[in-house]
Amino acid sequence: MSQSAPTNGETQTRLNAKGEDAYHQPADQLFYMVGKDTILAVPSDDMPKLLKEMRLLESVIEAQQNAIDHLKSCQDKYIKIKQANYFRPDKQIMLSESDSAESLENKIIIAQETLDKTNKALIHEIEPLTKLSDNTNHINELIPIQRRGANSSVAGFRMTYVRSEKIKNHWRKYQLTSKKDTVGADNSVLTNGQVDWKKLKNQLSDISGQTSIKTDIPWFDDWMKLEDQNKELFQWSKNINQDLETARSYQSGKDHDVDSIKVDLGAEAQLMRWSYGASGVSGEANPFKKKAAIKASGHAELMLAEAKASIDCYEPPGGYMMAFGDVNLGMLRSHSILSVAGGVGASIAAELNIDAEFSGSGAKARGARGTSRNRGIPGNKTVDMAVPDNSQGGDLGAFIGGQLEATIAGQVEWKSPESKKFEPFAKIAPAVALQGGLGGEATLKISYLGGKFRIFAKAALCYGVGAKGKLTLEVDASLIYEFIKWIAYQLKNINYARLDFIEDSAYEVLSDIIVMAIQYGKNVQNFMLETSGQVREAAFSAINDLQDNLEAAGERGELVQRINSDPDILRHTTPDAKGAILYRLMQKNAFDDFDTANRTTDVSDLNFWRFGYMTNRKRAIINVFTWVQSKEEYHNLMQRITQMTGEKTSFEEGEKKLLNFLGRGELPVFSSNYPENLKKFYMQLRDVANKGDPIYRNDMTEYLTQNDISTDFEKPCFNATQCLPQNNSRIV
Repeated sequence: MSQSAPTNGETQTRLNAKGEDAYHQPADQLFYMVGKDTILAVPSDDMPKLLKEMRLLESVIEAQQNAIDHLKSCQDKYIKIKQANYFRPDKQIMLSESDSAESLENKIIIAQETLDKTNKALIHEIEPLTKLSDNTNHINELIPIQRRGANSSVAGFRMTYVRSEKIKNHWRKYQLTSKKDTVGADNSVLTNGQVDWKKLKNQLSDISGQTSIKTDIPWFDDWMKLEDQNKELFQWSKNINQDLETARSYQSGKDHDVDSIKVDLGAEAQLMRWSYGASGVSGEANPFKKKAAIKASGHAELMLAEAKASIDCYEPPGGYMMAFGDVNLGMLRSHSILSVAGGVGASIAAELNIDAEFSGSGAKARGARGTSRNRGIPGNKTVDMAVPDNSQGGDLGAFIGGQLEATIAGQVEWKSPESKKFEPFAKIAPAVALQGGLGGEATLKISYLGGKFRIFAKAALCYGVGAKGKLTLEVDASLIYEFIKWIAYQLKNINYARLDFIEDSAYEVLSDIIVMAIQYGKNVQNFMLETSGQVREAAFSAINDLQDNLEAAGERGELVQRINSDPDILRHTTPDAKGAILYRLMQKNAFDDFDTANRTTDVSDLNFWRFGYMTNRKRAIINVFTWVQSKEEYHNLMQRITQMTGEKTSFEEGEKKLLNFLGRGELPVFSSNYPENLKKFYMQLRDVANKGDPIYRNDMTEYLTQNDISTDFEKPCFNATQCLPQNNSRIV
């Protein structure tokens, strides 16, 4: 055996690290079999084969993680070139003169092929493993017991892995038992959830006094006489307990049972530690001091003591183009944090896709067999959410039967044309009970339930190309503004046709919420009532409040002032919301004529000297129209000048009523001339709304000079976001 010299007290003993063999007098080697309370003696003649197995299991993990890191580096460089406002706070990306978009595309393709190759090699070694319910062939975690006379690391230890089938029947095994162990089971080395070194040392002392091991392993007695800090097993117990204390400190809040957090030495835990590179990937890396690579889009922080990982993942890298019925609707990605353990965690580490399933009791996730090639170049892939995904991921036999499930927190994000960055608009949530068949086969469907907008979708909405399964997202008060913006831009991207993926009732509720917020000058959150029926009832009451009394006239006057003083409040309104607001502005009773808010009283305003009726009211109506983005939206809007959102009139009828109101009090000369101005305004509208640029007022240069599609519309980008806290979903 050979070992690495200690560096800063954090290296581990190495089993022929980097392939360099140091000569020692042949002797049987001892290993502590984690979780089995057994010392394994490997004959010196068999050590070369065992070392080959250890190197193999380490190398396939190391090769896969190195391939992931290289692919991620190429993707990051490509995104930086494509998106000028790219930034990565966690890593400085260095570009060379040879890096260009074209060269990096080739490098990404080659890196994907390499990752597929390394992953195939990893799967080849995994496939012979048996189910976790079958003990025939598992991953076994071993801690070497270093014989005296070798260059032992002062603070080091080595975690290494072999498959059960490689452990020969004739190799001697010494069962650890202790006569002094009066607490807990005789085969346990845990006390209060931690590895009890005194208990383990007592067990080792007991077998060291046995004639068999004295005869078989003559150097073992000398090893027992070493100071504890020079024993690999002591260093292992010390580090794994320290790692456990770190885990407990993360969960020290009142909502967590800290005492339930304990060292996991079981078969699933060993499998997971191996699959996340706990054997010390890339030379002398200390597994307790590292972040493991996991997928090309994120990293995993592995708590080795518990064999649990927290995977912080942006998926897919750079985002993907979402389509619905072959109409591109903009870039999406997800930012999620997966908490995984045991067989499920190992499955996700070893596979290239994720199979996510959500139910009322929480989230389930596992790896789904796939390739990295089908993800393509960052930002260059499109997922049509209208097309059902009937493909199935392949299970790995070794991972079937794992009892622990993944929990997933996170959000789906869109690349906002206004910030040019990814912004969250919906959070991953448990599915809602009694949703009926709504989410059963839905590729993408938005409803309103329990005071939140609910999005039922196939997993591709969140995880992009290659994702399997389905999920539920929710939009609560914290995200309603961004969700309103997202819907506004989806309408703009399809030139104000019908959004087939949002239920009519949910769309009406969204429009009602916007209208009431503008009418009363309050936050939209105030109108997110428990059911869609309650929202509709509140909207109906709001329009009734604007009827035949002095207070109603005052409400309309305040609405006029609100719009004219801050027209930006109309920027993200739906056509239905605009139509309902226009209807309110056209209502009047006897008191409206005397409300000064409805007419210009400023002598410096040219309209003060012109003929006309309710000039301020008419100005508010024109302000509504300045946010219309195309002639198609204008036609759409005229059909929705109705009392309630969701109702519809003819284009001719709506336009006639509006022009008649705008023409009231107008004379052939020296008038405000609002009807003619509206007609001229219509002629300068775009035939088709722009894609990818912000919603601008249509009297601004930015609107008039837009291209049909923004150069930023299909560009990948990256920006870090904060994962929002997940609320307990209400069951309705």
